[in-house]
Amino acid sequence: MAFLQKIAQLAGWLAVVVIAILSLVPGSLRPHFGVPPNLEHVAAYLEHVVAYLGTAGLLTFGYGKQYRPLVVALCLSIYSAVLEIAQILVPGRHAGFSDFAASTTGAVIGSALAWIVLRALAGSGTPRR
Repeated sequence: MAFLQKIAQLAGWLAVVVIAILSLVPGSLRPHFGVPPNLEHVAAYLEHVVAYLGTAGLLTFGYGKQYRPLVVALCLSIYSAVLEIAQILVPGRHAGFSDFAASTTGAVIGSALAWIVLRALAGSGTPRR
C-alpha cells in the first residue's frame, strides 16, 4: 500500500498545481465544456466540487496517518479562498463565494471518503473474532 500512497501523494500535489493553473489563467484561455448557458453555474459548481474532492481524496489517502482529513480539507479550503481572491486580478475571471463553497464542499467530502477507505483498509488486515 505504501507504493499506492506515494502515487496518490504525487497525483494530489499535481492536482493542486493544475487547480492553480486553471484558476489563474485568463477567462479566454480557460477550458469550457460547451454547457448550455442556463446550466453554466451548475457546471461551474460541479467542476469545483469534483476538482477539490479528487485532490483532497488523493492527499488524504496519500498521507494516511500523517495528517488528519480535517487538516487536508481545511488547507484546501484556504487554498481555494486564496485562488478565488487572486482571480480578481485575472482578466475575464471573477471571485465567487459560491465557487469557494463548492471547493470547500468537495475538499470535505473527498477527505472524508479517503479517510473511510483508509479505515476500511486498516481494518481489513486485522483478524476478526
